[in-house]
Amino acid sequence: MDSFPRLLAFDLDGTLLSSHGTVPSRVRAVINSVRARECILVLATGRPWSQVTRVVKEIGGVDYCVCLNGAVVVDGHGSLLMERSMTRELARTSAQLARQVVPGVALAADMADGRHIWDENFVPAFPADFVIDALRVPDAVVAVDDPVLTWLLDCKEFDPLRAIELLKELLPSGTEVRPSGLETPEIVVSGVTKASGLAKIAMICDIEASDAVAFGDGLNDLDMFSWAGCSVAMSNAHAHVLAKADVIAPSNDEDGVAVMLEALLYD
Repeated sequence: MDSFPRLLAFDLDGTLLSSHGTVPSRVRAVINSVRARECILVLATGRPWSQVTRVVKEIGGVDYCVCLNGAVVVDGHGSLLMERSMTRELARTSAQLARQVVPGVALAADMADGRHIWDENFVPAFPADFVIDALRVPDAVVAVDDPVLTWLLDCKEFDPLRAIELLKELLPSGTEVRPSGLETPEIVVSGVTKASGLAKIAMICDIEASDAVAFGDGLNDLDMFSWAGCSVAMSNAHAHVLAKADVIAPSNDEDGVAVMLEALLYD
């Protein structure tokens, strides 16, 4: 880039965080240096806000967070700026279709009011530091009683990408299915991505996408890679992500974010 970016967006798991779920000290130090450049810092993650607050405190200064892969956007203190959810009826229709199409699927709902409702046999593939107080029920589809932000699909022995292929042409208008960043696909309102969340923040801050740099490693990062002026993939990223990135950084366990930020600061 010809000048220092005005917005930096970081995926968390596999990118900013080490494989132990912590923010490396070198990464934390260089982010503090970046703040002196009056750059907007954004965490863009599939995690709900409740699972981001610890990281925000550990870093010590974040301006905005895109949570649940774009379904929720908050400021660095957790104040809600944007939320996009499915109505209860639309959520139930899309989830029932998933039950019909994906053999043995187990479902988990992230509710707009902050609750989590899981099928009893939903087995989350979450990072070890996740502590979610979920209500386990015989049938999450029946139990949802308010708007739903996302459905996570535990496909058991069924290939998650195959499940996405089967569902994407069948879901009701207004919903879509995509990779969540975990082994579980997710169903959301159409158009909800990390990119849509970043676009909201860029509008608030009067920043062009061309002045943004996005860091990521998963399939759920591809939309923000297309949106940002520059995309940086960690060397541990999915092959499709590596192919789409403008720059490839060292892995998350090699302080890859810090290496790239130091280059931006001191080049």
